[in-house]
Amino acid sequence: MRILGIDPGLTNTGYGLIDTDGSNFKAVEGGVVRTKSSEPMEKRLFAIYKVIRDVIQEFKPDAVAIEDLHARFAKTALLLGQARGVAVMAAGEADLPMFGYQPTRAKNLVTGSGRADKEQMKLAIAAHLGDPDAAKNEHVADAFSIAIAHAIMSGSSAVAAIEAAK
Repeated sequence: MRILGIDPGLTNTGYGLIDTDGSNFKAVEGGVVRTKSSEPMEKRLFAIYKVIRDVIQEFKPDAVAIEDLHARFAKTALLLGQARGVAVMAAGEADLPMFGYQPTRAKNLVTGSGRADKEQMKLAIAAHLGDPDAAKNEHVADAFSIAIAHAIMSGSSAVAAIEAAK
């Protein structure tokens, strides 16, 4: 299974693609979409959408996992929501299933602690992927963590039971 993980942000949107057989993980691609606050909002959002759309078209993931909103302030939540929305739109356009994860849940699944700091996350991502260079920066590390969290959860018997009950 190939999973695209996304860490949405208006200035930095991280993405990380992994391949998994359910217990082993391999990094396929990771990067960051960077936008400048001096650019008009519509151009920033289109830049995020375009890169995520292009990554989906090139690497053909089976599923998309995205970090859920976790902003404390309404304005921040609105801005993050817009960045998240265009990433979700790219997944929808490709008719891909989408799964959302709280950052603390992903951290807990990947490191064993929902309060792991950025360095712990980078080390855990490198260990899971068997690649010390996979987590180039915090945005890519967070995106890979979301993808790995989904891989772990999709192999869970509890998730299978929930899906079967639908």
